[in-house]
Amino acid sequence: MATPYVVRISSQKGGVGKTTIAVNLAISLKLMGHRVLIIDGDYVNPVVAFHLGMQEINKGFRSVLMGRAKMPNSVSIHAPTGLHVLGGEMTQKEFEPTASQSRRFGSIVKSSAYDFVVVDTPPGFSQQNFFASANEAAIVLTPDLQATANAMKLSQIFDRLHLRHNIVLNRVRSRRWELNVGEIEDTYGNKVCAILPEDDIVPMSIASHIPAFIYSKRCQFSRGMDRFSRMYSLRAEARPVNGDMGSPAGGIIGWLRRIIGS
Repeated sequence: MATPYVVRISSQKGGVGKTTIAVNLAISLKLMGHRVLIIDGDYVNPVVAFHLGMQEINKGFRSVLMGRAKMPNSVSIHAPTGLHVLGGEMTQKEFEPTASQSRRFGSIVKSSAYDFVVVDTPPGFSQQNFFASANEAAIVLTPDLQATANAMKLSQIFDRLHLRHNIVLNRVRSRRWELNVGEIEDTYGNKVCAILPEDDIVPMSIASHIPAFIYSKRCQFSRGMDRFSRMYSLRAEARPVNGDMGSPAGGIIGWLRRIIGS
């Protein structure tokens, strides 16, 4: 690849499994043979290193972003897989990148020698967000009304930025009170690109600091992640979202469209 393909993992709200998806996507792509960098860009709650069992890392992203260090000198290696990690910094100091820092950091990432760069971003979206110019965003949500409504708001922001995006439906239990895939796709206006089931392996892997894709490749979550990562590995064309929600709808779908309308 001439330049790395940058995938930002996003969510409008916390607690939907955004970091879990980011870490396991990066690991999966790395184990397929790609050169992969994961960036802990969640400057609100940076826990990528925790998920990878690299708790000693408390540097990297912010130093490079602020020009205090060069990225090659700030990257750590995940020993079990060889994944490159630009860790976050756990601090009580409030922080948000400026527009100039964001542009500079984006240029550094785009000029790197990786095939893929996976970025775990803070929940929500800031106008100064340093990866508005990523190649693609994966919006993570759970199959409930609040998470779906929040995800639709984020998708509308990405539409205005002309940033291609897809939906990743996480923690699916197929219970009758959950929104089903069809309802979410009708609301979103496109297909859900990955459906990841609720799986006991995931909290076990987090507690063990071993990504689920390594902890158990045969579990349902890992199988779903494998299909998701192959979408990128095979360089399949991502499904565009043109913002056209189709004809008016009633019920829950119509209500969602009305309350989140542009």
